[in-house]
Amino acid sequence: MTKLVSVLLGVGMLLVAHALPAQALFESLQALPPLQNARVINSSQQEAVEKIYPLGSVRRISGRLRYTGEVLLHGQQSVLTVQLASTHTAGDAFMAARDYLEQHDAQMLFWCEGKDCGPSNLWANAVFDTARLYGPDEQQSYAAFIQPKDGSLITVYAITRGNGRSLLHFEQLAADSMPSDLRPTPATLLRQLREGGKLMLTHLPAEPEPQWLALLVRTLNQSAAFRVVIGGENAALWYEELIAAGVKANRVELDSAENSKLYLQLIQ
Repeated sequence: MTKLVSVLLGVGMLLVAHALPAQALFESLQALPPLQNARVINSSQQEAVEKIYPLGSVRRISGRLRYTGEVLLHGQQSVLTVQLASTHTAGDAFMAARDYLEQHDAQMLFWCEGKDCGPSNLWANAVFDTARLYGPDEQQSYAAFIQPKDGSLITVYAITRGNGRSLLHFEQLAADSMPSDLRPTPATLLRQLREGGKLMLTHLPAEPEPQWLALLVRTLNQSAAFRVVIGGENAALWYEELIAAGVKANRVELDSAENSKLYLQLIQ
């Protein structure tokens, strides 16, 4: 009997250890000021889930759900849905969650706001299977992140419903295997750069790599209305490759000091 109890306890500890990353993440997110006093609507976990996560806007075409970008994953899924206190907005809570994840080394893959995301009813019913997340299209936000440390995908969806109630929905899927070619969309990088004025490129390799180089070129060439500085570690190498790849030299300046991680910063 003692041996059996010991085995069961060991199995229980393994399950707890496996579940802890999502549990710890959700507890940390709920401790953020805009999420304090939020009411938990759903907190659940499934051991084996196969799901397509959008990495682009959502549409229904000829009766079928279509994404401009997506990733299919299989693994353990953890879900948390909260209703914010009336003193906090969905926008502020979404921003706080987004900033927290980025500060803890999560890499944003996709970010959309309002009608750019697609119809809210598709996000609520088809993507997240949670009807209460439905609201006006212009009142929604969505972001997807990859957490390289533990090979998980984290999604955040915020909505202010027609009745004025604000909800945040989080999902974390600890994937059995994660595609190695997942990278942000150019529109997402441009949105991050415009929003914060500075974009940290800590996930880029030390030496310019063709896929990342092409992504930065596409990002910078989406708009000719702004100029940037590139600085930090190995910035000179990336600067030279960006110019060689077709970014106009008058739109990029080099900060040769390597006293920080690689970054892009808007020139005001």
